[in-house]
Amino acid sequence: MLKIHFTDADLAKVTIAEDADPMWELLMSSYRIRRPEGEPFFGRWRRGSRSAVPESGRLLMSTIPPYGYCPDFLTPAGRTAIGDGVSTVLETPPAALAADVAELAAQGTRVTPWVRRLAGGETRELHRLGMALHDYYRQCVAPDWATIRRTVARDRHRLQSNFDRGGPQLLLSTVHPDVTWTPPVLRVRFPIEQELHLDGRGLRLIPAFFAHGMPTTYKDPGLQPVLVYSINHTRFDSDAEPGPSLAALLGQTRARVLMTVAITRCNTSELAELTGVSLATASQHASVLRASGLITSSRSGKSQIHEITPLGLGVIRAS
Repeated sequence: MLKIHFTDADLAKVTIAEDADPMWELLMSSYRIRRPEGEPFFGRWRRGSRSAVPESGRLLMSTIPPYGYCPDFLTPAGRTAIGDGVSTVLETPPAALAADVAELAAQGTRVTPWVRRLAGGETRELHRLGMALHDYYRQCVAPDWATIRRTVARDRHRLQSNFDRGGPQLLLSTVHPDVTWTPPVLRVRFPIEQELHLDGRGLRLIPAFFAHGMPTTYKDPGLQPVLVYSINHTRFDSDAEPGPSLAALLGQTRARVLMTVAITRCNTSELAELTGVSLATASQHASVLRASGLITSSRSGKSQIHEITPLGLGVIRAS
């Protein structure tokens, strides 16, 4: 059991990750490749990705046991781009590297000579780790990144709706089936006994596409408090696909654009990526939907940010 202890200040600082986290998705996907759980959701991806793991990615697996403790430094929280995440990993202080690898050994995992050199902060080995992270992400995660973002955004929208209706109390009560909120403690089904006192730092909730089963967090209580949890899949290729009535009304692509904006606030480039269309096509469909009052668009720097309107939600619900 994991027990997360809140103060009133912590309740005011509960946040939801604004996007899929590439480092946590990378880690969780490495479990899915080597573990049998979630076959109905991940089976197709697992079979394709096993043969796609690059040689450097196999090296990476020596730092990530298939079960049990994984070094905390591999998943720096709050990074929304793989490059930023890898850079942060490579900037891990030598003392933290050594401590995490020592914990890995203490948990009974065989520590390879390469991992021991990595723990010593050797520049060459850190470079190899960075290449391994990039190679594995490019081969096994990036091809499905748009789907990952769409599906995570759907769950983030669920949490945000609960927060808007009932504040942090309702939000914490509905995070995950393995989580129970009994103020001021959040109880999480967990493989070991662990206590986490937030002490005014708040808690960041991270929905993870490749997670499966019970939620997880860092071993080190001094790191930014996070709770990473599995989202509710229907199937691996679950997309923001509109129903036949909405598609008949707006057209398949325009209906998908509307569904995507309903799930996540996004700019035009993100909208194009999430819906799998060109930037020009995304912009054209957004213009039509905006003129119809189904979405709004506001300027943020050089980007236009698109959001669903009550009318747009009503059209989706009615269809």
